[in-house]
Amino acid sequence: MITMKTMKTNSQKSKISKISKNNIRKIKKIAILCVLLALTLFLSSMLYSCTKPDIYVLVENILQNKNLNAKSPNGLYSFAADLNIKINKDYLRKSGLLPDFGKQNEELDAVPEELTFKIAGIGKNSEKNISQFIMTFELVLSAENEENQNLKTTAIKNGNRLYLELNGVSRVILDLLYSAGFIEAPVRTLFDKQVEFDNYYVLCFDLSGFDLKFFGKYSKEIEKIFTVQSNVKYYLSNNIKDFDVPEYGKNKVLYFSDIKDTIKKELLKLPDYRYMELYAVIETDKNNNSFMNILATHENGKKEILEKVKLDCDLSKVWENPSSLYLEDILPLRYLLELFGETVGWDANQKLAYTVKNGTQIFFYGPVINSKTYISILQFMMVAGYDLKSAVIDDYIEFTFVRK
Repeated sequence: MITMKTMKTNSQKSKISKISKNNIRKIKKIAILCVLLALTLFLSSMLYSCTKPDIYVLVENILQNKNLNAKSPNGLYSFAADLNIKINKDYLRKSGLLPDFGKQNEELDAVPEELTFKIAGIGKNSEKNISQFIMTFELVLSAENEENQNLKTTAIKNGNRLYLELNGVSRVILDLLYSAGFIEAPVRTLFDKQVEFDNYYVLCFDLSGFDLKFFGKYSKEIEKIFTVQSNVKYYLSNNIKDFDVPEYGKNKVLYFSDIKDTIKKELLKLPDYRYMELYAVIETDKNNNSFMNILATHENGKKEILEKVKLDCDLSKVWENPSSLYLEDILPLRYLLELFGETVGWDANQKLAYTVKNGTQIFFYGPVINSKTYISILQFMMVAGYDLKSAVIDDYIEFTFVRK
């Protein structure tokens, strides 16, 4: 009997001055390199290298909640940094990392050989080790007539939550990520539907369990593109006034985890992104807790092990009488149908879950346990309309559903 191993898959308002069309074009050319710079700053292998610039130490300490002024009784610290990035444009031309802008490579030619940034921030670690900071990240463009502009954005960290302003700069970066092929068209479209860039929204990231080492595989490539020089200065707490990070109204905070989950559900409705097969294994542990593990296969052939899901239904009848496997209500309806890209609704009057096919509501009948409807394999086949490729019960309950 084969078992499955499971694993987890898993701005102060920025004010941008009115700028000329030529300057907007210049900013767009630079923005994509800013994105690559962001990757550089957060690469773990560079953070742990022997000759790491001090800007990496700053970033590492901030993300890992380390007190930068350990001798300070109140944990307050401030910092300022000058950052210079030299860009290997020859490597960018040859690597194919950027899109093909034509024979003349006009877009890349317009990017300067180096970029200058100013970073300033204030932070603290409380007695409860809740790390906070407010940091301004400013791109300094070279002086060229009236088109010269300084672009700022702000990042705020409160404990394990990191807030980033959504503004004009954010939108430019998203557009360039798309044009460069870093973001696929469906993902960009779905993200746009959920995010507003002009009404002072912030995007919130949960850093719980965040591991810098995840980015290690990118370090060699990024080092070929950028040469980083930095000068970070820290200031004593006696000269720092205590602060509180701003509180955002709930209607102005967009949570990246929610956006990511929504995008994934919507992508599962699209050809090629959809799952064509779900191979499920149900296991019951020694405490009589049951879990469903799924190996999902996309239409493009890519396989993915999904995070296991706890089942609240009663499996005892199936274990006692394996011949009842097809008839007992053991399948979490919404979970499985959403994996197949369907939208599940709830009729409050009839207290039944349903989907819509060809404009008609299709209802499902089964017990509701902890707000989840459970149905049988037979109903999933006959009503939901999916084929059963196999069903086996031994040490585990195994079955495979496929899209017709």
